[in-house]
Amino acid sequence: MVGHYESFFMTSAGASAAILGLLVVAVTVVNADDANPATRELRTVLAGSAFVALVDIFIVSIVALTGGSVVFGLSSLAMAIVGVLATRGLIPRAKRAGNFSRGSRTRTLNMAFASISAGTYPAQLGLAVALLANTRSAALQHALVLVIVALYCSALGRAWVVTGITRRG
Repeated sequence: MVGHYESFFMTSAGASAAILGLLVVAVTVVNADDANPATRELRTVLAGSAFVALVDIFIVSIVALTGGSVVFGLSSLAMAIVGVLATRGLIPRAKRAGNFSRGSRTRTLNMAFASISAGTYPAQLGLAVALLANTRSAALQHALVLVIVALYCSALGRAWVVTGITRRG
């Protein structure tokens, strides 16, 4: 069944790699424009969480192309663990950076991003374990593909905030 998603994984691997490159450039450019260390840290934390999501997407997509549902499940499991650990480290850093402070213009959005990370990676972990226990389940494979879509949405939203496009003019 994973072969059914071959085109998705090929496109996803290429797109995530391209977005990763653009994210690095964007963070470099916007941080060069702003000397405020608090703003730079806020952007760095958001960019870091977007980076983790995009790396998850890239690794899972490219590794899934090499095999069947077991490979898809194992790569999803490994990257979910990385995502959980990274989120565990980034949320306190985001808090210290003021991403969740009452004065932050993007407080609600930052809290949503943190909640999405705190929920998406454990969901990916659980679905990966379930897929490894039932490798023939098309529903579990489809659910894990939808996790990739959720990670894309989250990463692109964070990248949008990082670049400050909505504040530039």
